Amino acid sequence: MKTWYIGHDKAYQKRKADGYEGWDTSSAGYDEAKTKLERLFGYGRAPDSGRLLEIGCGAGNITIWLAGKGYETFGIDIAPTAVAWAREKAVGQGVNVQFSVGSVLELNTFTNNFFDFVLDGHCLHCIIGDDRQRLFSSVFRVLRPGGYFLVDTMCGPVEPGGIENFDPASGCTVSKGIYTRYFGSSDSIRDEISEAGFQILHWEIEKEDSICCLTVEAIKPE
Repeated sequence: MKTWYIGHDKAYQKRKADGYEGWDTSSAGYDEAKTKLERLFGYGRAPDSGRLLEIGCGAGNITIWLAGKGYETFGIDIAPTAVAWAREKAVGQGVNVQFSVGSVLELNTFTNNFFDFVLDGHCLHCIIGDDRQRLFSSVFRVLRPGGYFLVDTMCGPVEPGGIENFDPASGCTVSKGIYTRYFGSSDSIRDEISEAGFQILHWEIEKEDSICCLTVEAIKPE
């Protein structure tokens, strides 16, 4: 499967030039994400302090917000434009966040057992094929025993005609031969997480228009 993860950088260049808040057009999408996180935090399973990494942090909107809640926050993204934008936002808001350009498949700038919390910033559904287990293995490595992993990803089933360029055979969207998003079943995604060694604490599915979204709370066993 051919992928082009760095292609997200051009998308961020255009979004910034067009006056977007980040990947989303306006703050409304981020407000929805914050409300959802607040609800999940209310369950009491997520740590309320410690080192937190957002994978696929984009322009840093959520990472910066989480820093304001008392976490020592880090963000990583493959797109240099997104990371530079995130750093600008953090400086402008007077918030200390460590943003870095890098691959979520390796996370090689971080040592083993470094984080208390890893957040999937809508990154997982952009990862294709065998790369998905590379991501899970890297997250598992950098989480401390007992550390918390929050996945928020698009999933199937996909309604006929519901998503442009969707290929039912692969479960992916495909554009010009490049695989761009994965919409596996919720069962298969939870199996991936479990097979990577995580213990699933809670999961739920929500439907937004024609797209299903899976949220999974998991921990690295002690």
